[in-house]
This record gives sequence, C-alpha cells and structure tokens, in this order.
Amino acid sequence: MAERILSPTGSRRRLSAEDRRSQIVETAAEVFIENGYQGTSLEDIAAHAGITRPLIYHYFRDKDALYLEVLTRARAALDAAIIDRVPADASPEEQLRGGIEGYFHFVRDHMHLWELLFGGGTAVAGAVAEEATRQRFETSEKIALLVSAAAPEEPALRANAYAHAISGAGEALTRWWQHHPEVSLEEIVELHMDTVWRGLGPILDSLG
Repeated sequence: MAERILSPTGSRRRLSAEDRRSQIVETAAEVFIENGYQGTSLEDIAAHAGITRPLIYHYFRDKDALYLEVLTRARAALDAAIIDRVPADASPEEQLRGGIEGYFHFVRDHMHLWELLFGGGTAVAGAVAEEATRQRFETSEKIALLVSAAAPEEPALRANAYAHAISGAGEALTRWWQHHPEVSLEEIVELHMDTVWRGLGPILDSLG
C-alpha cells in the first residue's frame, strides 16, 4: 500500500470537496501501484475508496485525468525531496550530495511511488505516457537549475545535459539497488557521487 504523502487526508469526518478529491487520488495511487495502469478501472478505485464511480467523475473526467493527477503529486513529492536537502550557500559538491541524498531517501521511504513514476505502472502510450515523460524531463530541468546555480559560467545547454546524466544515473542505480538490498542508503549515495562527481566535479571546480 502506498504511503500517504500525496495529501494529508485521513480524517473520518465529513470531507470537504478538496479533501474528497485528495482521498480519491490517494486511493487511486494505491490501486495503480498494485494493479498497474492497464489493470486498473475506475470501478476498482471507487470500490477501494468506498464511493461510487459517478463521484469520481465529479472530480475527474476519466481514468487518464485521475492517473495524471497521481503522477503529478508523486512527482512533486520527489522533486521536493530532492530540493529540500540541497543546502543553500554550499559548495557544488555539497549541493549535489544533498540532492542525491534527498532522491535516495525518497526511494527508500517511498519505493512504491518511485515505481509508479519510473517502473511498470506507467502508461505505455498516448497522452498519459507523453505527460509522464514531460514530467520526468521537468525533474531533470530542476536539477539543471541547481547545476547552473553551482556553476553560473557553464553554458545552459551543457548544464541541462549534466542534469539529465545525473538523473539517468540515479534511476539506473535505483534499479541496481533493488537487486542489492544489502547496500545501505549511505553507500548508494556514495556510489552515485562517485559515478557523477568524477566527471562533473573537475568541470564545476574549474568554473568556480
């Protein structure tokens, strides 16, 4: 079952419209994670939420719209986990380490949501898949802003390329980590730092 980080909803009181919407999103995340996008229907989500399907349609036009809301909130939670651990006024290496620590803390604590964003639960075609890809690129764009802040003299195009390399390496290491649970969080952070900083560090240092 997914951890409730997409919204604070959890009360048994009569829900406001916004709380009801959040409850539907939370429940949908749980069902999508368990069954995948293709294997989930609005009837499944309504049954898990203890509501009727017409009530879902009151908030979302179809399954795609609901799935995109789940992805958007999960992506926002991941982005916040990365950004929140980046120390202000720190060296480029400390900023990079902070972002990597935030990413892998999210992976460790919310693996099911990570799987929803990067794994088999994603839609394979159509507008939903296109939006999921766009959101993944937006995460890399946020990382690019951190790279540019650490090395303002570096051309924006190269900073963007570095950010995508950092993001891609993190995703690949996460998949490797799933097969090696004996590796601690601290160790996986160091592995990512070793992978990225050996190439990026000298470049940023030369510009600092």
